[in-house]
Amino acid sequence: MRSILEKISEEATKYLRELSGREGLDRVLGTHGDDTTKVIDRLAEDFILERLNSTGYKINYITEETGTIDKEGAEYVAVIDPLDGSTNFLNGITWASISIALFSSTGSPIAGIVGEIFTGKTYSYDETGAYVNGVKLQVLPTPKQRIVLPYFDKNRLREISQILSSIDGGYKMRNLGAASLDMLLVCTGRAYLFIDVRNKLRNVDIASSMNFCEKMNVHPFSLEGSKLNIDLKKVSVIKDVLVTADLSLSQRILSAWKASPS
Repeated sequence: MRSILEKISEEATKYLRELSGREGLDRVLGTHGDDTTKVIDRLAEDFILERLNSTGYKINYITEETGTIDKEGAEYVAVIDPLDGSTNFLNGITWASISIALFSSTGSPIAGIVGEIFTGKTYSYDETGAYVNGVKLQVLPTPKQRIVLPYFDKNRLREISQILSSIDGGYKMRNLGAASLDMLLVCTGRAYLFIDVRNKLRNVDIASSMNFCEKMNVHPFSLEGSKLNIDLKKVSVIKDVLVTADLSLSQRILSAWKASPS
């Protein structure tokens, strides 16, 4: 299944690169929750669903734009974000991705991919490990730079300040605009911390990245200290996410969050 998903990623990211810069991709087609569906979102989703349907497997879909698509006798559930970082994509900022996380009908992670659209780089996993461009990763490198990737709203300024004060020593802060790829920076040893406290992330945004991180023995948590669970019934909100390979830092952050005003 991993090789099938890697092939779909290769085709879908190539297709989206070819669309980049065309007029009309930002036209709004509709709304879902607090978000909008634009032409580019629909094109990306339709392409990925067509490719998955052509595999011959019976798959239920949970996808950002359409929601839940059930099929009788489905063997798998695919949690899909057809375009993460759509604002980046539409503005020519080359940090955007597609994500597909495949689960068994009983909820076990089977395989998944996150594909960087503008580079074609593919992050994938199966039941035995995590891979970058098809090469299995053995050891998580220590970050060369202490890069912190925080996402927060203005009403969380006090809490995020307490969280950042939990970091010993210096660091550099970035906000890149594609949660799936940002998480993977931590889980491939290129960033120190990813944290999102906006109550806006959804299961489709991070399902594949989360499973990739788990294969690298980096465990995403909620700020209540519990491991994250991916809803396999519908698109749903994930209130907050903490990802770091530094266990002592995660404990300090969890303590700081618990002590912060609600």
